[in-house]
Amino acid sequence: MKLRISQIFVLVGLMISGYVVAEEQWWSYLSGQESGPSSTRVDLSFNKLAPVSDYPFVVVTGITYEKQNAEGLPSPSQVDSLNAFQESLVAYLESKIPIKYAGTFTYQNEQLHYIYVQNKEKAEQAINSFYSTSCQGCKPCINVKLDPEWAGYKNFLYPSKQIIEYYGLVINE
Repeated sequence: MKLRISQIFVLVGLMISGYVVAEEQWWSYLSGQESGPSSTRVDLSFNKLAPVSDYPFVVVTGITYEKQNAEGLPSPSQVDSLNAFQESLVAYLESKIPIKYAGTFTYQNEQLHYIYVQNKEKAEQAINSFYSTSCQGCKPCINVKLDPEWAGYKNFLYPSKQIIEYYGLVINE
């Protein structure tokens, strides 16, 4: 009887281990756009999962920062500030609603965060609350739209084949 119980525990453990959530795999890359360079930070782990059907809306939100160079990318001091803003935004939203933070696109003095959510109205309330309490001097960009196929992630944030080849990135599919 003891042997059978231990076998059941082993089988349950093996079954549960098959349901482990993919770990985050953050990667950043630079690329050229129409009016200059851009920087993208993306969680590659969603490539295996997207689209996540429970998260059909994407929140594209961010702020504009002061231009300090001709390329439109942030200066080193601005990077620290933008990283702190991103961490604050994501932590705030995670405390209010379920989210899937897919990545960030920085271009021409603007940084936009791509966050997938379950409910458009709750997301809009949480975003508006964040900006009114945590970033009162900001002029935010807020766009919440239906994206059930995760096109914003798969066709925009996720690196193209050319980018993957250029950087020599090896992705475990």
